[in-house]
Amino acid sequence: MRKDVIVIVLSAVFATAGWPAPVEVNQSGANGAFQTIQEAIDSGADVITITDSAVYEENLEIGDPFDGGTAVTLTSNQTGDLRPVITPTEPKPYLEVHRADMDRGAGFGLFADNSIISNLIIEGNPDMDITSVGLGALFIMANNVVIENCLFRPRAGTERQINYPNSLVFVAQEGDHEVAVLNGRNGDGCIFRQCEFSGVATDADVEPTLDTAGYLTANENGQSATLCRMDHFTNGDDIIIAFEDCYFHHSYDAGVFPSNRGSGAGSLTLEFTRCRFDAFGKFAVRGRGSNLIVDQSVFTRTNQNRNGDGENSAVAIQTQDGHNCNATVTNCVFVNCGSANAQRGYYGGVHNHNAGEMIVDHCTFDLCLNGVTAGMGGGSDQTKVIVTNSIFHRIGYNAPPAVDAEGLPLEGSELLDENGLYPAWEWGVITNFSGNSIWSAAFNNAISEVAVINIENCLVGEIANEDDRIWGDVILDGLDVKDNVLGCRLYCGYEDGLVNGLDSVIRETPVFLNTDPDSDSPYQLDPDSPGQGLGAVFESTPVSNWELHE
Repeated sequence: MRKDVIVIVLSAVFATAGWPAPVEVNQSGANGAFQTIQEAIDSGADVITITDSAVYEENLEIGDPFDGGTAVTLTSNQTGDLRPVITPTEPKPYLEVHRADMDRGAGFGLFADNSIISNLIIEGNPDMDITSVGLGALFIMANNVVIENCLFRPRAGTERQINYPNSLVFVAQEGDHEVAVLNGRNGDGCIFRQCEFSGVATDADVEPTLDTAGYLTANENGQSATLCRMDHFTNGDDIIIAFEDCYFHHSYDAGVFPSNRGSGAGSLTLEFTRCRFDAFGKFAVRGRGSNLIVDQSVFTRTNQNRNGDGENSAVAIQTQDGHNCNATVTNCVFVNCGSANAQRGYYGGVHNHNAGEMIVDHCTFDLCLNGVTAGMGGGSDQTKVIVTNSIFHRIGYNAPPAVDAEGLPLEGSELLDENGLYPAWEWGVITNFSGNSIWSAAFNNAISEVAVINIENCLVGEIANEDDRIWGDVILDGLDVKDNVLGCRLYCGYEDGLVNGLDSVIRETPVFLNTDPDSDSPYQLDPDSPGQGLGAVFESTPVSNWELHE
């Protein structure tokens, strides 16, 4: 029998057996393509390919919010800016375990396990009302979903913001009134690969100017307050959600914010590998009752906004409803994290507010207001930060394009030194830093009397306006006496046993081959530099080389 006959026969057999055939979507309807995406989904096709670069103004649902559904692959054959755009036309609220009042929603609801979404631009709409908090882009309540090479952003031409309880992307847990469905759809096994999360629309003011603080202090221009959020009530499940080679940038508030609420057993863990974070009013990643695993990632310009939070830094963990989470941060670079404008001197690279164990290994900190901190929220005898093989340089400084103590672009400040650096600690202390949070250091547990920082084999370079007095003399008049503060310190701590291993610290100036955080291998040491073998090491192609960023 001829091959073409075999193909025809097999095709007929598959069709008779009910096997769904792949379909195409094109707004022109060319070659019998569906003209809307939802029509293609409703046809029962399991593979849907969009073949044009059109803007699809429609709400989408894959699967059913209550019953799940059959896996669907939704993709396009376009790349970069030519990827089709999906933007919502109506405010669509969804029920999930945390928000029983149905005020959380998105334009695209994904409920079918094992689905694949790729090569798309997916928008939220800040001006679309769900209790006046805007509409998110993607709402996922499914397991083992792959999201690849997608760009998430607010819609252009909008004025308001996507605010809590909505976020640009939300990963939900099935349930109602804080009762999770046992073995239900909760995001377990979901992975985001080579995706971009932009907190501002294409027509918004991205960078601050002398006339406007832009994303840093003004929630205007159709922004998103949080790029990705999840609020879980684990009930015995150990949930893992991963991000690989993703780019998160420009949010006047937060980056990725997972919470594990309620008193149930189980865990929520987020993994980040080769990710890039830039420009946040608050933190880049903060685990609230949620474990964090962060590797080979770069963080810049975090904690640039003035706010009342006590738990922040570029990467931070804290307890939530008895969930005492842990974190591992390895081979990461932190630049311009923390600022005088953020009010709290301990904001900086990594912070264990009051949770379990945070391991920081082979990381590099430069131009950060602080390095590592522990116990600003009190904590327990389990609260500790273990810092090994890491480099700290120019602590207490900021550099353009961060903001100054007034929240304005740093490049316009008269207080820059000859190297273009802003001594954030010196110039921000009198007017900005709040009581009980006024010390900045490479290693800092100034507030807690129980949290421990263990240091082993670290290199410390320059510290701005270094205060080397005995710690007891510094706090003699009380923790909140601002006039008693002269500058930063190598470490802060109540007594021996809380900051250990200082005898392993090398006090010399590191020499870096490249201090561009967007380069292929940022902050690698010069072969003649002190501290060989220390600091972040990158083994894979960085985010900046992706096609979607060109």
